[in-house]
Amino acid sequence: MVKKMVQGLMVLAAILWCSGGAHARDLLQNMQMDLFVLGGGSTLVDATYFDSAGRLYHTRFEPNYKITFGGSMPYGKLLKIETAFTFGPNNLVLTNTNLFPHVGIVYPVRDYIGSISAVVHAPFSRYPCRPYAEGGIEYDRFSPTPAAVAYAANYGWASVSSAIINHNDKFGMNIGVGLDRKLTKRLTFRIDMRDHITSPPAFGLAHGVPVGGTTLSTTSAIFPVKGHANDMVYTAGIIYHLGKL
Repeated sequence: MVKKMVQGLMVLAAILWCSGGAHARDLLQNMQMDLFVLGGGSTLVDATYFDSAGRLYHTRFEPNYKITFGGSMPYGKLLKIETAFTFGPNNLVLTNTNLFPHVGIVYPVRDYIGSISAVVHAPFSRYPCRPYAEGGIEYDRFSPTPAAVAYAANYGWASVSSAIINHNDKFGMNIGVGLDRKLTKRLTFRIDMRDHITSPPAFGLAHGVPVGGTTLSTTSAIFPVKGHANDMVYTAGIIYHLGKL
């Protein structure tokens, strides 16, 4: 019985392929799509000061590398709809400013960004470069590494001896500009600069009271971030064009 069912499915697949194969090939030949891989650096700007048990602490994120890959499809002559995934480290550094010299404690953090953007190219090109502007929405995950989670649990955060930290998921937006330079009929070199904007990650820590407010005397780990975080990503790489030229 199983053997007959398998044989029947194979025959059905062959019939569908024969009847629809030519149409599928036509669709693939007429499809227009760009695939890209970019690499570069990232500066996550979200420095803050806060008071914990009467001590002043400062936090910042370290610049590091970023890798982006994705694809885009044209919608008219100037507009492309692009989806991309960007990832890389931006380690969080915590410094007790009451101690000298100022030596920060590093909590390794990985940033993952999934985005959908509209890319609008200029109606002109020069030598043969073509500028563009873009904007879109995204979903970000700021994720402490297992080593960072273990360090916080065993050695603490700010003035407390033990803390639980975890990842933060954020919706955000991105805006940017770039330049495409045609290399061959299918290959294009791209330079891209984008600002990924989200609310700041607190890694599951209590909000507490920021500097300028009343000093908070507590045994709980706090991280009173506010405003927004700007992840400036600057990359360069190659675009490969699929489809009919």
